[in-house]
Amino acid sequence: GEAGTRRWSAQGSGDERGLRGKVQPGTGCLVKAVEAASKRTAYVIGKPNDFMFKCIVNEHGIDPSRTVMIGDRLDTDILMGSNCGLRTILTLTGVSTLEEVKAHQESDSPERHKLVPTYYVNSVADLLPGLE
Repeated sequence: GEAGTRRWSAQGSGDERGLRGKVQPGTGCLVKAVEAASKRTAYVIGKPNDFMFKCIVNEHGIDPSRTVMIGDRLDTDILMGSNCGLRTILTLTGVSTLEEVKAHQESDSPERHKLVPTYYVNSVADLLPGLE
């Protein structure tokens, strides 16, 4: 590549934890291969980075104080919400569990506290009555 060009990535994690706890290669594996080949570090713009949210706020005039991040993963969705200063809702239909939330909540690490959602629901469907 040309000197001074930047490598962008939507996701930087090397693996994905799927349902039932299985670990499988994620898109981050490809990012790491490109980084190694180019001898450059990618700038990750996807979750949990706040880059995309800042773009949406600027483009559409979103009010972060009236915005909530909903997701099923603590390390991407909930962390992104925390990084953006949003309230967060964890849905328990994905890979993250309340046991993990409790462990993060009881930790002495401020970084782990960012993984604790504001609220949780069993399913995103549980939110529908509140929208009516």
